[in-house]
Amino acid sequence: MTSCLLEAASPRKNKISLTDYNYQKDIQNRLLMAHFTTTDIEVLEEILYSSILIPIEKLSKSVDIAEEELRPILQKFSQTGLLSLEGSDIIVDKEMRKYFEFQIEKFDEDFKPGMDFLQSLLKKTPIHVLPVWYSIPRTSNNIFESLVEKYLETPQIFQRYIMELNLGEPILKNIIEDVYTSENFEVSSLELMQKYNISRELFEEYLLHLEFSFVCCLGYRKVGDAWEEKVTPFQEWRDYLQFLKTTEVTSLENTEEIELKRPSEYSFVQDLKVLIDACKKKPISLQETKDGLLLPEEATLNALLPLFPALSKDPAVYRPYVHYLIAKLTLVRLGSISENKLQTTDTTDEWLSMRLDGQSLYFYRHPRNRILDKDVSPESCTEKALREAEKSISRVLYKNWVLFDDFFKGIHVPLREELNIVLKKAGKNWEYTIPKYSEEDARFLKATVLGWLFEAGIVQVGTIHGKDCFRVTTLGQTLFAR
Repeated sequence: MTSCLLEAASPRKNKISLTDYNYQKDIQNRLLMAHFTTTDIEVLEEILYSSILIPIEKLSKSVDIAEEELRPILQKFSQTGLLSLEGSDIIVDKEMRKYFEFQIEKFDEDFKPGMDFLQSLLKKTPIHVLPVWYSIPRTSNNIFESLVEKYLETPQIFQRYIMELNLGEPILKNIIEDVYTSENFEVSSLELMQKYNISRELFEEYLLHLEFSFVCCLGYRKVGDAWEEKVTPFQEWRDYLQFLKTTEVTSLENTEEIELKRPSEYSFVQDLKVLIDACKKKPISLQETKDGLLLPEEATLNALLPLFPALSKDPAVYRPYVHYLIAKLTLVRLGSISENKLQTTDTTDEWLSMRLDGQSLYFYRHPRNRILDKDVSPESCTEKALREAEKSISRVLYKNWVLFDDFFKGIHVPLREELNIVLKKAGKNWEYTIPKYSEEDARFLKATVLGWLFEAGIVQVGTIHGKDCFRVTTLGQTLFAR
């Protein structure tokens, strides 16, 4: 997905310029942090949560490290401006302490570089620079909310942003693609530096640019006694990508065991044609059964049944199906009922003159056509909900047969406004909200995919070991291809 988006990037220039703030200091500190050991972090934590003036002897006892081993670590920290050494005391700089209180979070095993981290990152830059970098109104009451709304609010908005992002340096685009297509959406910094033959200093500059561009960020993973730099997407987008990956549907292998609902891609319109051809010869007399089905008279029905290819001989199957065909014929006005007789209409001949795919499209697009399913309430079948439900098959467009239950786990279309996927704060964390469907929603989605789209020749439907399955047809791939 992301690879395609990056390939389609437009030439709109990214306006982020690291020279608008003291980014070199950031890079120097990152270079040091890249070589931190677990002992370094232990000492740093003690310094950050102590007073501004700390006797070295006291710190030595607190971290249980001899002074001669402690001093080289303190010298390393002094290079960042965090502290200075005056005789036997440590003097901590207040501003740099704030800086490292933010940075040390990255070394927590539970650290997730999400929106809160991004907010803190943005605070490091002069506030007047942000509207220039991101083209947001200078009068914005809340700059971060404006950024979320413009670039991150929904997956569609963020994907469009990536598509339009032009970072200028091809390696940056390649790093994004490497991270977004990696197995766990995580790549080691060392691997990227070796792959593109770039120095650590230049790499840190690249990553700083990618962080301010909202596409990748730097974190640390504990490996033995050291910390290894890792590059990932921001956590909320990574979680969303993980959802897409874990709900990816695998095509069925034993397709020879599938029992087809009807034998071909266009079976439904071919079955409609059986009734229409019979009506053209002579209007079909209908009668209502005790269970409320409207069917041809028994003798006529028995004569018609062999004309429906591979239709079950079980009355519990074929009788409701023929009733349904009659209901659909009259719904789209390819047939009409007068005096208990089914007959053709003025539009019937025009429909018969079409190819099978044309007949299916006529049926699918007819303004009177709708879902006829007693288990689905009419209130669920809004035009918006139906179109969104149809789009759900895009994820399996070029798969072979898939189980509907597996497919359903990954459906995340917004049937209603309150089911839109949006980036918002949930408790202490941010997340892209994946829709939670009600039982009614589930019935509607199933009726759309296995019923509505089947009738239109967009999917073919069957069962395997008693479970519903389907595949998108050639017509469906044509209609829903991006």
